[in-house]
Amino acid sequence: MAENWIRTDEAEDVVASIRHVIRSAKFVGEDPVAWKWVVIALHSALQGACVCHLTTTAAPVGAVTERNAGEWLAYFERLRTNPNAKPPKTYLMSLPDLLRAVRKPHSAGGGGNTAGVAISESELSWLRRFHEEIRNQFTHFEPMGWSIEVSGIPEIAKLVARIIGEILECGWAFRHQDLAQREEMERSLQALGTIEWPA
Repeated sequence: MAENWIRTDEAEDVVASIRHVIRSAKFVGEDPVAWKWVVIALHSALQGACVCHLTTTAAPVGAVTERNAGEWLAYFERLRTNPNAKPPKTYLMSLPDLLRAVRKPHSAGGGGNTAGVAISESELSWLRRFHEEIRNQFTHFEPMGWSIEVSGIPEIAKLVARIIGEILECGWAFRHQDLAQREEMERSLQALGTIEWPA
């Protein structure tokens, strides 16, 4: 059997996650379990966009925990004299911490954005609950029955579209994408924010 490979990166993964939300949304009326894939893809898109925004030219510094950032900086220093130095593992911040970080002025990895990404305290609280109580439950499903209210997910999708749109406008996160890729992301964000969800 021939080997099959795909090539992607962190920026393309954000766009792919947005596309998957849009595709999955078409099925939630006929298959309620499709909400799981909406939730996971929404979370993936938002987390990935935050990571792209925060990561400096010394990747993955900027999007990792404070302790892990120190480990990476020490590794980069060792690498100057030891080409065989082994890199540390990467420990990304959790979504709530990433969201708090992107709100700060000059939060983009290049430092160019004078204002942080606009996320209010109530939106941050809402997204933290989305992360901890919905996404984590779907990702780490325990052996139990579970009922979940999904009526708020369409509003979360609009919020995610707005936040990623602001990150896109900051210019740093998706700077390596060409014009066609940026236009696709803009179209996908527009579609994400205007999905017609089943009643």
